[in-house]
Amino acid sequence: MNFSDTLRGLLRRWYIVVPGLLAAAAIAIGAWFAIPPGYNRSATQLLLPGANSIPEGANPYLFLGGLAPAADVLVRAIGSENVVNDMAEKHPGVEIAISRDTTTAGPIILITVTADSDAAAEEVLTLLVERTATVLEDFQTSERIPADNRMSVIPHHRRREERRRAAHAHPGRGGRRPRHRRADPAAGRTRRRAEPTAAQACAAEAGGVCGCSIRTDGIRVCGI
Repeated sequence: MNFSDTLRGLLRRWYIVVPGLLAAAAIAIGAWFAIPPGYNRSATQLLLPGANSIPEGANPYLFLGGLAPAADVLVRAIGSENVVNDMAEKHPGVEIAISRDTTTAGPIILITVTADSDAAAEEVLTLLVERTATVLEDFQTSERIPADNRMSVIPHHRRREERRRAAHAHPGRGGRRPRHRRADPAAGRTRRRAEPTAAQACAAEAGGVCGCSIRTDGIRVCGI
């Protein structure tokens, strides 16, 4: 059965095809309006060592290796159940995820907020970013760490994204795959003309008449 036969069969059964298409369109439109969009905001923060914990005049970004445990402790404090529940009560429908960024070895804290509106996501994210600095300061104050030896946290990156909460992105689906051109084995090669043999050169010089003989040592000699 080819395409034309299939098309004729669908046309003959239009009373099934048309209601099916209308039902599919209605379901798609209903799902679009029933599933609210989710606004995703994320921010990363970087821990830096205190001024007295590194050599004078040194680059602080070269001394981040020992701050990963401190970042883990800070993540647990910010992402505690009390903090998350408090934010959920003030902003219903908000989803919060706080972790240390595992894509890098540095002491980077990743905060992700998903809400029903972009304004709510931005507000909650700002509160959590500010709370990170407050909690870090409280920890160091309670331990009576000198001010010039205290760690600090700075904003690293902020990102905004809008997506459907029920939709899950699958790499490689819903889009075209990049086309890869096949390499032509003959491309880029310079064709060289075949060098004329001795007989051809001889014939060309003699106007097409040339005689060749083979010597006892196997070498072919051509002459006029």
